[in-house]
Amino acid sequence: MKLPELRLIHTTVVRLAIKSVLLYGLIVSLVIAALYWVNVSHVDEQLESELEQEILRLNQMFESAGSEQLIKHIDQLQQQEGRIYFLMSASGNKLAGNLFGWPEDVDIEFDGRAHSIWVNDEVIPRDVHDDDAYWPVAVTRFADGSQLLLARNVEQAETLQEFSEFLIEAMGLAMAFAVLIAVVLGRQILKRMDIISATASDIMAGDLSQRIPLGNKHDEFDTLANRLNAMLDRIQQLIKGLREVTDNIAHDLRSPLTRLRNQMEVTLLEPRSEGEYQKVLRQSVEDIEGLIKTFNALLGIAQAEAGNHRTLWGQVDLRQLAVDLVDLYTPLTEDKQQTLKLHNGHGATIFGSRNLLAQSLGNLLENAIKYTPEGGTILLQINTSASHVEVSISDTGPGIPESEKAHVLEKFVRLENSRHTPGNGLGLSLVQAVASLHKATLELENTHPGLKVIQRFPR
Repeated sequence: MKLPELRLIHTTVVRLAIKSVLLYGLIVSLVIAALYWVNVSHVDEQLESELEQEILRLNQMFESAGSEQLIKHIDQLQQQEGRIYFLMSASGNKLAGNLFGWPEDVDIEFDGRAHSIWVNDEVIPRDVHDDDAYWPVAVTRFADGSQLLLARNVEQAETLQEFSEFLIEAMGLAMAFAVLIAVVLGRQILKRMDIISATASDIMAGDLSQRIPLGNKHDEFDTLANRLNAMLDRIQQLIKGLREVTDNIAHDLRSPLTRLRNQMEVTLLEPRSEGEYQKVLRQSVEDIEGLIKTFNALLGIAQAEAGNHRTLWGQVDLRQLAVDLVDLYTPLTEDKQQTLKLHNGHGATIFGSRNLLAQSLGNLLENAIKYTPEGGTILLQINTSASHVEVSISDTGPGIPESEKAHVLEKFVRLENSRHTPGNGLGLSLVQAVASLHKATLELENTHPGLKVIQRFPR
C-alpha cells in the first residue's frame, strides 16, 4: 500500500475516533444539562410554593391572633435552618426576624407571590450567609402597616448547581482525555495495520514466504494474524503443489509423449503390414491410457490437496467401505492365488469424502496385490477407539527400505525393484494427500516380510 493511502487511512481512523468521542460527549452533556435544568426547576418551584403558602398562613395568623403572636411565631421559625424573616413596623423599625434590615432597592409587589431578588450582604448575618445572595422572596403588608419579608436560603440549590457545573466541566475534561486516548489507541491500531499492510505488499510483490509478525499481547490482532498466516501457509502450499504438478508433467510426461510420437513417426517411414500397424496402434493406445491415468492421478492429488471435495463430505462407514473394496478386489487376488482377509470393527464411522477414501484404500490394495507374491496374504484391518479409527493394510511382499519410506510418498517416485511393473509412482502420493485432507496420520511399517500401511483418522 502506498504512503498517501496509508496517511489517508490514518487520518480517516483518527477523525472517526474523534467524532465518536465528541458525539458521545455531546449526548452525555445534553443529558446532564437536562437533569440539571429539571432539578433546578423543581427546587425553585418547591421553594416558591412553600414561600407563598407560608406567607398565606402568617397573614391568617396576624388576622386571627394579632401582631404579638405573629412576632413570637417568627422568633420560633427563624431558628430553623434556611429560613429568613424580617418583620418591619409601619414606622420602619424591626419587630422580628433574622435579617438586620429591609433589603435596599427591593421593588416587589405586596401580592404574596414569590420573586427572586438580590439581597445585599449588609443586612445578612454571617451565620446565615457571608455574601450577597440571590434568594426567592415573598413580601406582604398587614392591616396595621407593618411589612413582612420571607426568604429561603438556596444554598442546597446552589450546591446542586455547582455540582452540575462541575459535572459538565468534568465531562469536558473527560472528552479531552478521551480524544487523546482515541488518538493514541488509533495510532497503535494503525501501527499494527501498517505491519499487516507492509506484509501484504511484500506478498503481492511475489514473496510468498512473508508472514505477519505476532505481538506479545495475544489480542485480537494476533488472532487475526494467526488466521491470515494460516491462510498464507495454505496458499503457499497450494501454489507449491501446482508448481510441482507442472514440473512433474514437464519432466515425467514429456518422455512418454516423445516416445509415442517417435514410435508413430518410425511406423510411417515405410509401408508395413496390417499386423504391424495394429501392433503399433495397440501399443500407442496402451501408452495413451497410461498417460490418461497419470493425468487423472495428478488431478486427483491436486483436488485432494486443495480440498475441492468438501462439498461432497458426510458420514462415511469405513467398515462398509472396506467390505465393498474387498468384494471388488477379491477376483484379482484369486487370479494370483493370494489370500485377501478382512478384519473390521464396529462403529468405524468418520466424517469425510467416501470417493477419496475409496480411491486411497483402493490404491493401497492395488499396491499390496501388485507386490505380494503368489500364495501371499493381504490383510485389511479396521480398529476403533474413542479418539480415532485405524485402517491398516498389510502384505507379505518385499516391503520398503527404511531410507526410502519418506521418499516413496513423493510424486513419480518408484523403487528400483518396481521399475519393471506398470505404474506411474502416484499411488502413495494420492494416499498421502487424502490422509492429510482428513487430518489423518500415515505410517509405513515393515513387517518382515511385507509392508503395513497404517492410517489413523480422528473421530
